[in-house]
Amino acid sequence: MGRKAVVYYPDSRGKTPALEFLFGLPQDDQQKVFAYISYLEEHGEVLRRPIAEYLGDKLYELRPKQVRILYAFVGKGTVVILHAFRKKTGPVPPAEQRLAQSRLADFVRRYEQGLITVRR
Repeated sequence: MGRKAVVYYPDSRGKTPALEFLFGLPQDDQQKVFAYISYLEEHGEVLRRPIAEYLGDKLYELRPKQVRILYAFVGKGTVVILHAFRKKTGPVPPAEQRLAQSRLADFVRRYEQGLITVRR
């Protein structure tokens, strides 16, 4: 299993929308979120409810408080954080999943072209 490298999806301008969203949260929410991300880094694919859940199509959700973080495993030992948003009730909205899927496809394409590097 081993420790995972956690990276945040960078858009074509180099911005990291999920990380920017997370830094915009209140301090107590940030602490909880980054504790969950650290736990993801340590435990990877073995995380289950209530901490994380597999959504299908290579997407997972991390579930701290009312924040949802959509991520995927890319290659060996890398987790890419694709999208983050506030969620109150019900399943993850399809529009949020589509956005994460689009970012995943973009990330993989640019990674395979050597335009994105992942440091371990």
